[in-house]
Amino acid sequence: MVSAAAAAAAAASTFLLFVAGLAVPTASAADPYDPPTVPELMDRFGLPRALLPDTVRRYLLHDDGSFQLFLDGGGCGVEAGGSGTGYGIKLSGAVAPGRVTGLEGVRVRVLFAWVPVTGVEAAGGEVTVRIGPLKKSFPAVGFKSSPRCIAGAAAATATDS
Repeated sequence: MVSAAAAAAAAASTFLLFVAGLAVPTASAADPYDPPTVPELMDRFGLPRALLPDTVRRYLLHDDGSFQLFLDGGGCGVEAGGSGTGYGIKLSGAVAPGRVTGLEGVRVRVLFAWVPVTGVEAAGGEVTVRIGPLKKSFPAVGFKSSPRCIAGAAAATATDS
């Protein structure tokens, strides 16, 4: 049995730490807390799973919607449709239903330069990616499964600031 003071302290926590695959005990030892996986969390916010590489497994989600995501094994790159995307070891920003704002840790290759992705919106069958003041929309059907990361120096340096 957990004391009322311990339960109040847990309830007053300003953020939740979710570690995929790790059961975290709650107020009752008989009812372990099974946090959602990163893909399940993406579904809850109405965001396509394919926005994140398959190596994202751990995250922090704060009460205000701010988050940090952590890639296993360091930064990586993804090549798709002749375009490259680089992910840092840590991604951060703020999440709300259908959108991510203030995104840090993701860059896309535009011609010969790597530019930061600052936000993403998903609505009406489209995914809109913000690159600074510019935005580009893509059909959501192209974002069905998480891309496979390609580890390597080029991908890691592309996401360094």
